[in-house]
Amino acid sequence: MVSVYIIGGSGYTGGELLRILERHRGVEEIRVSSRQYVGKRVNTVHRGIEGELTFEKYDKRVAEGCDFVFVCTPHTKAMEYVAELSTRIIDLSADFRLREVKTYEAVYRKAHTAPELLREAVYGLPEIHRKEIKRARIVANPGCFATGAILALWPLVRKYDIKEVIIDAKTGVSGAGREPNEKTHFPWANENVIPYLPVGHRHIAEMEQELGIKVFFTPHMVPMSRGIETTVHALMNTEVEDVKKAYEEAYGDEPFVDVVDWVPTVLEARGSNYCKIGGFSQEEGRLVLFSVIDNLIKGASGQAVQNMNIMWGFKEDEGLQQLPLAP
Repeated sequence: MVSVYIIGGSGYTGGELLRILERHRGVEEIRVSSRQYVGKRVNTVHRGIEGELTFEKYDKRVAEGCDFVFVCTPHTKAMEYVAELSTRIIDLSADFRLREVKTYEAVYRKAHTAPELLREAVYGLPEIHRKEIKRARIVANPGCFATGAILALWPLVRKYDIKEVIIDAKTGVSGAGREPNEKTHFPWANENVIPYLPVGHRHIAEMEQELGIKVFFTPHMVPMSRGIETTVHALMNTEVEDVKKAYEEAYGDEPFVDVVDWVPTVLEARGSNYCKIGGFSQEEGRLVLFSVIDNLIKGASGQAVQNMNIMWGFKEDEGLQQLPLAP
């Protein structure tokens, strides 16, 4: 049994963490902090959460006394908390995903205040780094777009000599976070497709770090609550069946990656920790394939709990048995 502390639990990722951890049979105590909602019941913010749990003011001593700390603060803020704690940490921000200080500072335009911890942190994508995650003290939970893209490409770059790919992704509005803004305002987001950061999205650095290839990536926000659909275009000539076989071999034993015969859609992953990959197609030197995830689960909180399970030695799917909510 473990005790967990969530720093910054009022956002969407904090709410999903609480929902998953409440039904986790290995978690005996949950503490959660929030600067904005100190003293308020959690279920006044996250309406689906049951029980008497209350938001607390952050207390380093209490956090240090827990077996795991989940950091759900914004990028560039999380490093301050991680640097002062010695317990096991799963950071859901981007502060420890990139191994090189210069890369982080170029992408996030802020000096990294704990550079000595970058090499200690493990990139928390279990399908690639499971052994390292098991031994880690600090795990950097991957970005949502990066998760969908890396899983969609990992078997391909391992087997074939690919130099660059083009990735197009569609995400639900929850990917923009809980705080409303002009772009997420209903009259603008509904019945609309909004490309944003056509070039230079910060998750590209994660993709290129893990895949070792050049990535061209453009995301779009579409009028749905949650989910990410990733379309990969790889300029190559090969037999589709050979490619599909490589994916089946790579992910055959993975509990949360399914290789399917059809083009997967976001409803086939919604509410679950699954990634579905399929739709393998070839035409005139272009291979196309697709992946789908729930951006708040496999793209954030579910993957964080999956990492905790690996670190502690729980069954990897503990607390994550929820099947996709389709339709």
